[in-house]
Amino acid sequence: MRLTDPRAPFLGPLALLILTRLYFWKLLPFAIEDAYITFRYARNLTRGLGLVFNAGEKVMGFTSPLWTVWSAAGIALNVEPTVWTRLSTLGLECVALVLVTRMLLEKFGALSAWAFALFYASWTFLAAMAMSGMENTAVFCLLALSAFLVDRKSRFAGVALGLLALSRPEGAVLAGIVALAAPWRQRFVALAIALAGFGALTAYYGSPIPQSLTAKAQVYGTPGPWTGRHWYEWIVPFAFWRWPATMEGSVLFAMAVVAGPALVAAVLTLARRRTEAVGLAAMCFAGLAVWIAYSAFGVAYFAWYLVLPVATAALLVAIGLPMVTRGLWIPVGLLVFLAGSWTVGPELYRARGQAEYLGFAAASRALGEASHPGETVLLEPIGMIGWGTKLRIVDEIGLVSPWVAKRRKQGDGWMTDVLLREHPRWLVIRRGVIQQGEAFAGAGRPFRDETERKAVSQAYGLVTTIHPEDGPNALEIRRARTQEEMANP
Repeated sequence: MRLTDPRAPFLGPLALLILTRLYFWKLLPFAIEDAYITFRYARNLTRGLGLVFNAGEKVMGFTSPLWTVWSAAGIALNVEPTVWTRLSTLGLECVALVLVTRMLLEKFGALSAWAFALFYASWTFLAAMAMSGMENTAVFCLLALSAFLVDRKSRFAGVALGLLALSRPEGAVLAGIVALAAPWRQRFVALAIALAGFGALTAYYGSPIPQSLTAKAQVYGTPGPWTGRHWYEWIVPFAFWRWPATMEGSVLFAMAVVAGPALVAAVLTLARRRTEAVGLAAMCFAGLAVWIAYSAFGVAYFAWYLVLPVATAALLVAIGLPMVTRGLWIPVGLLVFLAGSWTVGPELYRARGQAEYLGFAAASRALGEASHPGETVLLEPIGMIGWGTKLRIVDEIGLVSPWVAKRRKQGDGWMTDVLLREHPRWLVIRRGVIQQGEAFAGAGRPFRDETERKAVSQAYGLVTTIHPEDGPNALEIRRARTQEEMANP
């Protein structure tokens, strides 16, 4: 079938994809918190400060070299980074939808092609994440493009694989697996591009491994597959002593009775037909490898990480669906469920995004008005505040402050030690942390004892509270007291 044939699974799903993304664009007129970390790096690059978060501090706090440089290109062209990244993602998604659907139509038939195209185009989670400003959707699209070019034995496959390798740490794994199906010449091209990128990162930062990856492993840990079952409990038709813990997982679990068997059937089929369906097999097994790694290590859950597992699962389930169903009743039921998700999903993502934006953006404005450029602040949500102020950032997780992550791994009292070393002028902290002494997230209690907690509370006076109705999660902006203020509280 031709792309322009209205009976083919291209035009309709493409229109649906564009409409759903534009809907979320309007619903969420801002990127998510972590995207602004990348945006600050990109802006500093265009200003001649280098690929840094804080001027003069070479720390690789972003996870995607490719996406960061691409964001910088948009800023250099005077395009607001949220607009630039959303337009880029939308274009990549249209290409990926066409290429993957075409491979499915050729190798597994119309039902598989339609199933993937409709799910990918309209699942609310994927639509919301495409507008997040993060690189994860683009990574899946680059995976699809690389697999298609390998399948077609294109001379451009090596270039696509090289870019995929530089898209995220997981991208190197994805590219390595897909490259196994590529000719040696394309492997060399991909390797040359990847080595050039990793070499440049090593020369600049001392290592090609993102500090963001290292810090999260140190602070959140890698507790293993049981603790990490949030990565797979939604696809297995068995409750692992709880219903799925994440919002996304709880919704996906409703399809597990069909989706789980279809996924297994697809894996077995692709293993047998891997030489026939080269592109699809390479793409699916690469995605599965990363998904299994997330699960095996028990990687901490961040919603944007789920894009690759969900998109990979959608592809596998689409392949296996004709093997586990007869007739159209179950596919129609899944389609009805997919449509019904739109009565719930958008509001969930709107509420989540609105709460994040109103809290962090308000803190950014308040801190920007009260502070002076160059002053230091210690805080955890560094994205919007880092983007909206000219402050030097010391972050609680260690994404841009490597020694903080190392100190947190050592145990209690880390916040006291950070404050004593850095003497930041400002402290942005959750009310529950300063009042109860419990860490908001990650390893180690912030204070060794009640004496330390009270000392910090006294040393940093409260300036304002952002949305005090949020209770323990409300952000407090505190300023270091002068000696005179300390003497006359």
